[in-house]
Amino acid sequence: MKNLGRQISRQPDVLLGPTGTIATYTHCSKQDPPSSVVKTMILRLGSAEEQTIGENQYSQCQWLCLQARKSNGSEFNIWLLLSRNSTLKADSFIGSGLEDYQIIRYILHPADGPPIEFRNKLTGLAVLPSLGCWPYLIPQPIETEVSDGIFPPKLKYLGHHYRLEGSDQASEAFVPPVAQICTLTPDVLIGPAHNTKQKDPTRRYDRSDYELVRLTQSDYQQMMAAGINCLRVDSDQVEWVDSSNAFYWGVSGTEINYPEDLYRSNYLGPTIFIDEPAVVSRDHVIRPKLKQDQLFRQTLTPQVALEDFRGHFHQAKYRGAPVRLTNELSSRPDIDLGDMRFFQQNIYSWETMVSSAIYQLTEGASNPDANAGQVPSAMVFEPPGRFGTRRTLPEMNMAYGCQIPVDDPKNLASLIYGFLRGAARSTGKDWGMSIYGAVERADTFWLQTHAYDLGAKFFLYWDSYELACVPYDEYLAMSTNLRAHAERHPQRNLDKLKQAAEVVILLPAGYNLGHVYMGKGNLWGLDELNLERLNREGVKYRQVMRNFFTEIERCLRLGVAFDLLWDMDGLNLSGYREVVRIREDGKVAVGQAGDHTLHSQARPPVRPQGTPPQLTVELLSGQDQSEGEITARATVAEGSSAVYYTTGTDEQGISNNVVVSWELYGPEETGYRFLYWEKVKPRIVRRSSSEYQVEIDFSLNAIGDYRLRVATSDLAGRTAVAWQPVSLMGKSGQT
Repeated sequence: MKNLGRQISRQPDVLLGPTGTIATYTHCSKQDPPSSVVKTMILRLGSAEEQTIGENQYSQCQWLCLQARKSNGSEFNIWLLLSRNSTLKADSFIGSGLEDYQIIRYILHPADGPPIEFRNKLTGLAVLPSLGCWPYLIPQPIETEVSDGIFPPKLKYLGHHYRLEGSDQASEAFVPPVAQICTLTPDVLIGPAHNTKQKDPTRRYDRSDYELVRLTQSDYQQMMAAGINCLRVDSDQVEWVDSSNAFYWGVSGTEINYPEDLYRSNYLGPTIFIDEPAVVSRDHVIRPKLKQDQLFRQTLTPQVALEDFRGHFHQAKYRGAPVRLTNELSSRPDIDLGDMRFFQQNIYSWETMVSSAIYQLTEGASNPDANAGQVPSAMVFEPPGRFGTRRTLPEMNMAYGCQIPVDDPKNLASLIYGFLRGAARSTGKDWGMSIYGAVERADTFWLQTHAYDLGAKFFLYWDSYELACVPYDEYLAMSTNLRAHAERHPQRNLDKLKQAAEVVILLPAGYNLGHVYMGKGNLWGLDELNLERLNREGVKYRQVMRNFFTEIERCLRLGVAFDLLWDMDGLNLSGYREVVRIREDGKVAVGQAGDHTLHSQARPPVRPQGTPPQLTVELLSGQDQSEGEITARATVAEGSSAVYYTTGTDEQGISNNVVVSWELYGPEETGYRFLYWEKVKPRIVRRSSSEYQVEIDFSLNAIGDYRLRVATSDLAGRTAVAWQPVSLMGKSGQT
């Protein structure tokens, strides 16, 4: 398969070589290889044909067949229809001296089943395996071997060397078998995380857990009918879906048919995601150190947290999910991988802390080891806690002093999708979103279809564990709606959609939206990185984040699409009309068309006129006392718009207007408490049509000086904040 140009020039009527050409190769080992290793392979040049592509495109093509016989005697075949039409948007033929060719059709004929052809539902072109091992699945020329013929004397295949035993010419053309068509949509993957469902799918809001049962064959059929096309299965369930028009995953490398299943374009691997690496880094690296080391609590910064995250992410990537498949294959006695090593390339990161997207998608880009830079292939947002437009946006306004309108889910989605799309644009990779049980149900359908319109590839569900669980019936309904939307709008230019933003806003690396503290603002979701602490420039984290959110609000009010990225070295920012750099010294640098301006703070957007709510707070138990039991009262007078703030649903599934947010800082600078998380039950009295009075009780648990922060927000995003000092004295009367 080397020197194709010379061969084609001698025979202008064919693409690869004379129809009917046969070449037989055998394993170079003097001993029989393990039972599942290919011992003999035969390459056949099949018939040439004109292929119709689209409405007015035609291409001259030729079939190539690889017939592989394993040491155990079983045999499988793959058929590739190749074209040199460079205008086709088909998968390129990687390696083998055929880099100028595209694969138009692709057929697998396994030993234990009928032939199956994998096609893209929208384009009709071939869909190739996405595991990352494709270069090993096709015979590759060895650079040191020189040949004047079509087939070189030696080839490398599946990590081993094979030598040419002989060639022949058949009297009749080889034609591919009639195959079952498996139509796939590789740019739209919809599915849950598990291969179980709730025995009783009735919604639970009381933090009790669901009883789970394994999915049945009829369940999978119902899921696929609803539009779900990314299915988790085990080794017993796989036979129900492996020939369906859907992708599947979950069968381990110790259980698959080797190497045939690696050729299945709809097999995605034993796992398909790295699970919350930033959150795991916080919980299993940073938090243990916080418990053990008091000095670390004082010296922790966003940059220190980022360094700990880098270390954990390296472990998760190079020893975790991306190498699980090769590790499992290597453990089998019937397999010898030779020098075949690869990272599972279709792995994505399922992550709550979306600000880390640019780091995760660029890590290893300069690493020459296998295809390390391609992993993860995408970033998928995992919603934290009780995520929703009318809960999260008011909290952000109260925390950062911005005024983002709280009546439009686009404003919340733009904050999340801006990080994902920005990282995908910079790296040429993909992004996606997911729905968790605690996401505001009024937002869910729109969050999915809006992500689709912006170019998302993944649409996932978490379907287990208490409030996080999306019940089976609900994700069927969402999938049906999403599939219908995709069918009405099938043509998406994903590359162009990634370029939609005109503005990029850069956040100092290590700063983020706070995980389950999203809206409240504690960086990395850690009390020790609360917004009242000072950064290394002596500026409060709150001020840095206020600048960030104010610039976001400015773009939202101007109707300008924006991306969000960590400010890291080596970013490719070409194509953005404006680059806004949020600095740790509290200033904001703006670059546009070669001009650079340094502002003392974020540029204030033009906001609608109106009166914000008024807020006062008092301690009914006194500011200084020794018992530690505090009763506080907030009085809220509405301005031009109604006041509304909810912490999410209660145990009956009702979203209540709790009017104000209560936070307690101190007595140490690392001390922070969000009082609603302590099962504090506010006593809310509506004193008039425009005035509320809210009382809560809480305890001080250490001697010292505290500051109570109370805030409220109206439906226009206007806020009011009041601070109240409170102290717990010792028996001597000292704090």
